[in-house]
Amino acid sequence: MSAGVRLALGLLFLLLAAGCQTARPLYFWGQYEATLYQGYSNLGKISPDEQMLKLQEDVTKAAAAGLPVHPGLHAQLGYLYYEKGQTEAARKEFEIEKSLFPEAAVLMDRMLQKIQTSAAK
Repeated sequence: MSAGVRLALGLLFLLLAAGCQTARPLYFWGQYEATLYQGYSNLGKISPDEQMLKLQEDVTKAAAAGLPVHPGLHAQLGYLYYEKGQTEAARKEFEIEKSLFPEAAVLMDRMLQKIQTSAAK
């Protein structure tokens, strides 16, 4: 095999190897999908408190990994707080979701309005 062919094969191998590397994930997903599934498909099997704990753990792990949390995590956490009557914690989570993901602003504004309306009663 000539030196030119070896060089070409070597470069091809390096390009292929570089293409096989896994990319850094865009978001940290953690236990979100499993927690959400358990919470909605097996009602009563995982309590809202357990769900909140797992989602809070995901936020902590995401920060430790230097990755942002995915869209919807803070909204779900806020909804769980809202359902438990913890409106200030819910408001905080909805505001975080809105600031991280501006495309969620309409929904988060509705949830914030819901909190305001229920507080006025």
